[in-house]
Amino acid sequence: MMQPIQKILPLLFTVTALALSVQQAVASDNEEFMPLSGDDTQYMIKFKPGSTIKALGPEADSYLSAGERKQKFSRKGAMALLRQAQVQEANHLDAFGVSVAKLNAQQLQALKNNPMVDYVEEDPKRYLLAESVPYGITMVQAPQVSDAMTSNIKACVIDTGYNYGHPDLPGSGVTGYAFSGHGSWSTDGNGHGTHVAGTIAAIGGNNIGVVGVNRSAKLGLHIVKIFNDSGKWTTASNLIQAIQSCKNAGASVVNMSLGGSSSSTTESNAMTNFYNGGMLLVAAAGNAGTSAFSYPASYSAVMSVAAVNSSKVRASFSQYNSQVEISGPGVSVNSTYKNSTYASLSGTSMASPHVAGVAALVWSQHRTCSAAKIRAALNATAEDRGTAGRDTQYGWGIVRAKAAVDYLNVNRC
Repeated sequence: MMQPIQKILPLLFTVTALALSVQQAVASDNEEFMPLSGDDTQYMIKFKPGSTIKALGPEADSYLSAGERKQKFSRKGAMALLRQAQVQEANHLDAFGVSVAKLNAQQLQALKNNPMVDYVEEDPKRYLLAESVPYGITMVQAPQVSDAMTSNIKACVIDTGYNYGHPDLPGSGVTGYAFSGHGSWSTDGNGHGTHVAGTIAAIGGNNIGVVGVNRSAKLGLHIVKIFNDSGKWTTASNLIQAIQSCKNAGASVVNMSLGGSSSSTTESNAMTNFYNGGMLLVAAAGNAGTSAFSYPASYSAVMSVAAVNSSKVRASFSQYNSQVEISGPGVSVNSTYKNSTYASLSGTSMASPHVAGVAALVWSQHRTCSAAKIRAALNATAEDRGTAGRDTQYGWGIVRAKAAVDYLNVNRC
């Protein structure tokens, strides 16, 4: 007998949301980089408009360039004013009427007291904003496997949307679909879906933010916005439609960081049909911290993913039962977030995309394999945790990309 269609909620157990800001330095076209050295601090000296020209005396106008007249700034005049305080300039920002120099305390005071000077401020240092590799990406061995061939495969994310235009997420090769009333798939006012997508495919090598499992921006992505920005529940029937959208878009791997407590015969049959038709379905095991089953993760056609922390220990919130099949990092996972920011979130919602991302990465190197073969390889090569072999806490263990690729290189499909 068919059971009632359940409400499905996004699985999100938030610990911390860390928005990272980007610092920018603005310079004129003629600015030159001057390395800092010695004990003196470097400053920017802003001269009052026309003061550096006035410092040259009454004959100055006869040899001023057109640019100097327009900008009301003369390097020679600025140098003359600096010499009065025994200062050697390091650089000039002509368009802004600013000179740059290292100053000791006495020189600093002298310039501050000079009526020709508007203000003096410290020249703040700026640093390369290097990207970080979240611990989970290393744990699942993603950096050990080339993702150069991921353009031959597509992953689907069924969630709250996608922050299209996020500087750390792919902008090309991304398609999507949004359910009625939810706005565009390319927007995400919630952040959950963007976080999940970042774990799968955040861009590497761009010196910002984070790195995903597939970091070359070559992986195809299809986004289905099944939740609105408030993360309101959806239904099993909608989820079936969402996976059909993934299939129609050519996706081979589907991530579902969502779930509910009730099963459905229709949904179960649909999952089996999608899986038998060649799609690998991955879902979050649930965040109740109990042995209760969560769906769709607990259908046999779906890989149920438990969460572990950075010490490879099962997270206290991660559900444990006979359907848990594999594990992934899910505690304090740093990834892309709404409004082009970043956040550290926890939940089996965060563990699931690690497995989905690894599945796409491994499958991209062995495209002749079936979904069942990829699934078997991931399970056979997972890092065993807890009781030897499969157990209710970790399933077969923590997913490992390099181990799975090596396994298929030997055993083939």
